[in-house]
Amino acid sequence: MMVSTQPYNILIIEDDRVLGGAMSQRLRLEGFQVAWATSCKEALSIVRQAPQDFILADIRLPDGSGEDLYREAMPFLGNTPIVFATAFADIEQAVRLVRAGANDYLTKPYDVEALLQRIRESVSPAFTGTGEEAEIVPFGLTKATQELAVSLRRLARRDLPVLLRGETGTGKEVAARYLHRHSQNAARPFVAVNCGAIPRELSESQFFGHERGAFTGAAAKHVGYFEEAGQGTLFLDEVGELDVNLQATLLRVLQERMFRRIGGDRDLIFHGRIIAATNTDLQTAIREGRFREDLYYRLAVVELVVPPLRERVGEIMPLAQHFAANAARRYGLETVVEFNHSAVDALLAYQWPGNVRELRNRIERALALTDSETIDALDLFPEKRLDAASPRTLTDARLQAELNYIERVLAQSGGRVGEAAKRLGISRTTLWKRLRQQSDR
Repeated sequence: MMVSTQPYNILIIEDDRVLGGAMSQRLRLEGFQVAWATSCKEALSIVRQAPQDFILADIRLPDGSGEDLYREAMPFLGNTPIVFATAFADIEQAVRLVRAGANDYLTKPYDVEALLQRIRESVSPAFTGTGEEAEIVPFGLTKATQELAVSLRRLARRDLPVLLRGETGTGKEVAARYLHRHSQNAARPFVAVNCGAIPRELSESQFFGHERGAFTGAAAKHVGYFEEAGQGTLFLDEVGELDVNLQATLLRVLQERMFRRIGGDRDLIFHGRIIAATNTDLQTAIREGRFREDLYYRLAVVELVVPPLRERVGEIMPLAQHFAANAARRYGLETVVEFNHSAVDALLAYQWPGNVRELRNRIERALALTDSETIDALDLFPEKRLDAASPRTLTDARLQAELNYIERVLAQSGGRVGEAAKRLGISRTTLWKRLRQQSDR
């Protein structure tokens, strides 16, 4: 058994309880961090919360098909490899998915050992990782974010907790890093924590650390997030997802500025700054008992909103070019990647439900999967190929079937139009008209 030395995230999307359970268990034994979803809805919730390093998805799920899943997941995939598992009857759909940008498909029953090797190769350091930690993303490019940037620079001089609100992917962490860079503690650590991705049973140890022997499995001392941040900044992303019990403990740290490692016998002082972020309505969460009101007021001494990308259209192309340049460097590309007119039009016309994170994901995936020096609209929005491949009406289905048949006969005729027309029982002129009609659709 070859155990992974990295905590790579693998998502299994499989509604067969036996197969899904067996695959999840095997991957955990291999050392991977595994999430298992049994529906499209559950899978989409997982990919929205945290980036995945490899996805294996069944093509038939209780609440949708592989194509439904792919369309919805595209904004969050980035360059994450996604492989679909299919029965023989669904191979046609699997082929459409690969043409639309999925990495591959497997027919059931598949070779588990070969799949494991495929996963190991895919999650190699050369392929994974966005480098976001070290990358300084441009900020304050339009009026909407310029006003926010002024507020952040003003707040940087004062050690006050800040709560950033905004939709998923708007750049709340970018705003938090911007505040940190302009503070007097800019040289100190910036520790970012996704509160929604921490297992409940590990949350206290992750935040406060533990001493060696504090509990079963604690073979060495562990430094928690508070201690790691030191005199720098602790960024609590998706703070609305914190477990209620941990909320009470966090409140005590904010009030007393002290904490203790699990199993420790002395208090440690927290000198850092807290910046929190959320895409949920915390007032509703308070009314429903999911979030403490006293903690909210401690975190939201200053509350700022990061606007969605659709309200910052002037930032789309500068950000796109920035992400393309950074991705090209990571992939070792020596040429400058350019966006053609169709790509620019598509980027500016799109509503960006996944905001800046989706923009980055689509560009990184486009660069990872194309050999061209120019990016076009279909490179950025490969799911559009599914719409083109899926007939929407009876007329569409008939015309598509006719085109498929014409293409087969042309191939059998070696591309000779006259011979193909003869086999089809139509004139050469009629065949040309049919081909022209199809190309104009």
